[in-house]
Amino acid sequence: MKRILNLFTIIAATLILFGCGKSDNNSSDGKIKAVSSITIINDIVKNIGGDKVDATSICGVGLDPHTYKPKPNDPRLVSQSDLVFINGFALEHWIEEMVHNAGGNKTVVAVTNGLTPMTDEKGFGDPDPHAWFNVQYVKTYASNIAKAFIEKDKANEEYYKKNLESYTKKLDSLDSWIKTEIQKIPQEKRVLITSHDAFRYFGKAYGLEVRGLQGISTEAKAQTEDVKKLIDLIKERKLNSVFIETSVNPKLLEEISSETGATVGGTLYSDSVGDEGTFEGTYIGAVTHNVNTIVKALK
Repeated sequence: MKRILNLFTIIAATLILFGCGKSDNNSSDGKIKAVSSITIINDIVKNIGGDKVDATSICGVGLDPHTYKPKPNDPRLVSQSDLVFINGFALEHWIEEMVHNAGGNKTVVAVTNGLTPMTDEKGFGDPDPHAWFNVQYVKTYASNIAKAFIEKDKANEEYYKKNLESYTKKLDSLDSWIKTEIQKIPQEKRVLITSHDAFRYFGKAYGLEVRGLQGISTEAKAQTEDVKKLIDLIKERKLNSVFIETSVNPKLLEEISSETGATVGGTLYSDSVGDEGTFEGTYIGAVTHNVNTIVKALK
């Protein structure tokens, strides 16, 4: 009898353990568990979800989502979530297996749904995923996020709608400010040279010519010919600044700077926001930093 009771205790403990690994509709404090692929999306989720949502980003601050290698705990974050927010446009190949292994009907929301991507001109043929650099497109991100929260938590529909309205106004204000600031740069100097081709949406929306040393993905290695073309462009156009990125190794662009005499105009946030708790730790803060850095260096 004692052995039977001990066996029963072990089985019960095992069932409890496995039960803890399953995802509930909400966390223990009643909040929706939202997991985002990147910090940029995670910040927008926080703005829309407010205190109704427990938000986490898989690819952390300063990390490169193009080459991200999942950590051991990442699959558990996905399996225990209520909603998974991804950018889409072929950015997060690494999250597909996590979602598949999570089982059940995991709700995955591509925040770019409804947008038409720019296409890659020199890399892997993937669509350009960096749609967040057109601030007007981020309104679509926010709208898709709000829709997902409302479908999951109908009782708080007005709360999410109110947050969406407030955030949309902030985005419109940011968009108008960027257009005004870019006008301070002489037309012939509106050339943005960066580590990888992450800013084409930004250039198209706000009137800058954009050249990246690498393609739209940092997986695309810069070729000798690419380096030479960029050096020739800088010398021919007499450009005085290039820009490195927080999530990309700056070494090669720094060498180009040394070769051409063009200074490093500053560091831009491309695939990640800044450290949590800082001004740049939000999407709006990171974009504001980028614009201030670009205008100061180019004008």
